[in-house]
Order: sequence, then structure tokens, then C-alpha cells
Amino acid sequence: MAKANYIRHPNPMHRGNPLVEGLGFPLAKQQIHTQCGVSFVEGLDLTGVPEELHGYYTRSSILNLFSLHVVQDEMVEIYEAIRLGIEVSYLGRNPLNDDWQGILAAIEADKDAPLKSLNIRRLNLLENSYTFLISGLSGRGKSSMVKQALEQIEQKIEHTAYSMSDGTMKPCPLTQITYVYVEHHDRVGQKAFLKAILDAIDEATGEQYAYKQRNSSVYELIQTVRKAVVKHHIGALIIDEAQNFAPSSSDFKIGTNEKTSMKFVEELVNTLGVSTIFVGTFSALELFAKEMTITRRTLRAGSLNLASCDVESGFWKNLCHALFNSVRFSAARDSDEALRYKLHDLTAGIPAIAVSVVQATLRFLSYFEASKQTLTASALEHVFLKQFSPLSGPIAALHSMRVRSDYKAYEDLKPMRLLEMVNPKNAHHDVEKLKAVESKAKQMMQEYERDNAKLLRGKVQVIPHKPPRTAYEVDASQESDKMSPDNFLSMLGED
Repeated sequence: MAKANYIRHPNPMHRGNPLVEGLGFPLAKQQIHTQCGVSFVEGLDLTGVPEELHGYYTRSSILNLFSLHVVQDEMVEIYEAIRLGIEVSYLGRNPLNDDWQGILAAIEADKDAPLKSLNIRRLNLLENSYTFLISGLSGRGKSSMVKQALEQIEQKIEHTAYSMSDGTMKPCPLTQITYVYVEHHDRVGQKAFLKAILDAIDEATGEQYAYKQRNSSVYELIQTVRKAVVKHHIGALIIDEAQNFAPSSSDFKIGTNEKTSMKFVEELVNTLGVSTIFVGTFSALELFAKEMTITRRTLRAGSLNLASCDVESGFWKNLCHALFNSVRFSAARDSDEALRYKLHDLTAGIPAIAVSVVQATLRFLSYFEASKQTLTASALEHVFLKQFSPLSGPIAALHSMRVRSDYKAYEDLKPMRLLEMVNPKNAHHDVEKLKAVESKAKQMMQEYERDNAKLLRGKVQVIPHKPPRTAYEVDASQESDKMSPDNFLSMLGED
């Protein structure tokens, strides 16, 4: 918990509101880049380690690449979207105004008809909130950027007294929760979604709403969520995996078995002035197109759509430099430029796949003797074909000019499940699995040496091709109505 860091807000709409001015100044662009980056953890020390185990611990250090975080070009926009959403949501909820608790009275009055919310709507809080959508390819870094942005914003702020414009101090004893973050999994029903929000509020506040309301009806849960949002001064609700929302039906209903739609979220919290930040794949963009009232506010607040990274973008260059130079073998290797273009060709500019392919290649090379540990474009391709071949179809579809037809064919296959086989989330493997990995690595070494023996020796100059717009880049604003890659790369998690 942090203490309120009051400023005099330059915007007169927010001036005099401790919930906004207590946030302090936002981070500048350079601060965001400095504070959100996470360097590779190096310093491998093999002193005292038997020589036959050096390879094992080298591979252990290679896995540190998964903790590396290179700040993407869109990071500033995401941070500012969340921060502005929090500020805007407090326009109608100034705790210094005597009538702010009237919101709680309105919630209580509407408990028997939460859909109509007549008393809440009379407060005109809906227009104080905004909805922002962050959509794009899975593995592009959406979730990781959102989480990095949230780490830069104090979630829990303690207020005691506020200095008024005339210099007097007015008591303001309250604890403010600036945001709550929820992951929406597998099109769960309204009851499960409401409980997930209560769990997130409990985690932030130390309350026990979810436990106390474990046997409550959907109507009762709606009341509890709304009151908790107002009582704890929650500014924004960030909902990840938004592609899992169900389309709104023409006869919108509330019930235990009813699926959760964006319309439900709008009725739940946007009517209270709370902002919502949706994070999901491009299919979430399709849902927005069908939700007219939400789309109107989304267009007003803006949205961010992330397709493949450009091979010449600053982020892709920085990412590749970090990947290729974090773990360096003593043997000669291809230039960073050659490796960068090859990696982009193999992964279609998806950062999460790029990290996985490079760390898998480095682990593969670590089984060779030192003189043969050469990081080359052919080594990247060899490992990709052996360990990531199920991704060839989706990657080719992204490269293809026929993205709309080819790419959609993979939306239900979830090919990125195979990344769990290459980079399992559970680090505790039994001995048999480890033996299988070692055996597979040795087999790949033999195949690679046979294939490599047939190649011409010497240096190759890679001449980059720079078309005005590459075929695999998707203009989400134009293609989203027909392209729905909601499951492609869905198992990457930190996307």
C-alpha cells in the first residue's frame, strides 16, 4: 500500500478530486522504457562444478531467456490508456462530495431489477467511463505489456486528509483500489465471472467477499460486486482473454447458466462509471463490432490492434540483439542481421515464438563440443523444423497474401499447445522424461551434423528485402471482420 501523492491536476475536470490527484504524476515515456524492461540474468558460475555437468547448467541459464523482457514500441500507449481510464472513472465519484454515497443507495434500490438499473442510470455515470480494447495475435505480448503497465501503477492507495484550495485540510480516510485484473476463461457463465471479480477484489483488499457470497444467486452477486466497486473506489476493471466472451443475445438475460457477454460487463460496472480495459485476440475485435453501444465508447476512447512485428522495427531489433547476445558460445556464428532476418522468417514476427525458438536452439547447440556450438541461420531452421513443425502452417498463413482464408483454418487447432512440450510450464520432470529429452537431442545432433556436412562453407551476405508493406502484416481495422484467430498461439499465456 502506498500513501497518496497529491498533485494539483492540470485538468480542471479532475482538480479537487483526491482519487485522481492522489495518483501523482504519470510516468514519462523514458521512465516507462527504463522501468518496464527486464534484462537477461547472467553470471553463470561453474566454479566447483564437475565438467560433465557444465552443459546441464549452461542449459539452465539459457532458460533465463524466458524472464527477459524487452519493452515493445506500444508499451507507452498501453500504460497511458490504463492510467487515463482510471482517472476518467472518478469524474462522478469524488469522495469529498457529500452525495457520492448516493451511488450505494441507488445500487440497493435497483437490487430487484439490476438489468434496468433505473436509479443508477439517473446518476449519469455511464458517460464517465470508457472502454478500451487491446487486441492482436496471441504471442504478440499483449498480456505481458498490460501486466508490466499495471506494475507501474499503485493498486492500493491510502488517503488520510486532503488539502483544499483554501489551504484547509479536510479529512479523507479511505483506501483506494485503482484497478482489478481478471482473466476470463473459456466462456464461463455469469456466476463464475462475478466470483472471479470478487476473488480479484478480495486479493486487493483483504476482504472475503467471494467466500461470504459462495452460495449467492447471480442477482445477489451483482449487488455485491457493484457495492464493492463503489466502496473500494475501484477505477478500472482489466479483463484478459476477452475473446472468450459470448455474443450478446437479443433477449439479454441474467442467470446462473447464462454466458457472460460484453453487454453484461457494461451493465455490471460501466453504469457505475468504472472503465473497462479488454485484452484479447482479434476475435475479441469481432465481438466489439457486434456490440454497438460498447463499440461507440471504444471508438471514443480508442483501441490498439497488434499484428506481426515489423522486421525493421526498433523492438524487433532490440529483442533479437538481446536473444542472440545474452548467451554467447565461443565458436564463430552468423551476424546478428542474418540471424534476425532468419528468425523473422521462421516466426512471422511473433515475439513469444521467437524467444522459444532461440532458447531451444541454444539448448540444442549446448550438447555439442565447444568448437561446434555455432549459432547460425541453418541451426535456427533445423531446430524449428524438428521441434516447432506444427507451427509451419499457421506461420505460412501469416506470411501468405491470403491471410483471411488460410489463417482462419487454424483457429480451432490450438497448435501452440506444442510449445508446452518444448517449454513445459511444470519444471519438475521425472527421470524418464529427462532421458527422452537427452535422447532426442543426441538424435538431432546427428541429423544436424549430417545435413550440415552437405552445405557449402563460407560467409553469406544477407540482403534485406524492404517492401513498403509486408504480406504477413495484418491491418486489424480492415481485416478483423473476416479474420478470427482466437485460438492461434493461445497457450502462450503471457501474450
